[in-house]
Amino acid sequence: MRETGSHRLSLSLGEQSSGVQITRTDGTTITHRLAFGLAAMTPGPFRQDPPTALELEQAIMVVEDALMPLAAGIPPHPVLILHSPLPLASMLGNQELSRESIEQLFGQFVAMVEGDPLAAAQLPKDRRFAAALLILREWMHHLDAGRVLLAD
Repeated sequence: MRETGSHRLSLSLGEQSSGVQITRTDGTTITHRLAFGLAAMTPGPFRQDPPTALELEQAIMVVEDALMPLAAGIPPHPVLILHSPLPLASMLGNQELSRESIEQLFGQFVAMVEGDPLAAAQLPKDRRFAAALLILREWMHHLDAGRVLLAD
């Protein structure tokens, strides 16, 4: 999907690291490597399935610290294209989700971690899924993406 007249941003989640690709309107591409991935959240801060609330808080700080230096170089983008080794579209129930939907799903996951067994009954409880959802939530929250297109 390409938004007319805007940059195209893709985030590719890897196991140990992730990558950002910015395709400008003139066709040039800029790439950035991020020092976190689905498995890089373990052995720290995620140590169990599902992660604890403290582990989630620690992971948020890890992801924020990696994303904030990119903020000045990331142009406004209404759609983030996310590539993941996990089948997130089937896990989250849709291939395109709004920032509000991601916030709600993350809130449900946090409520489950904090002890509400019904809060996220339909969501996977493993640490790799938790890492993917957390990374996506932090990206959309801090780098102001309105929607995500899951290109699993």
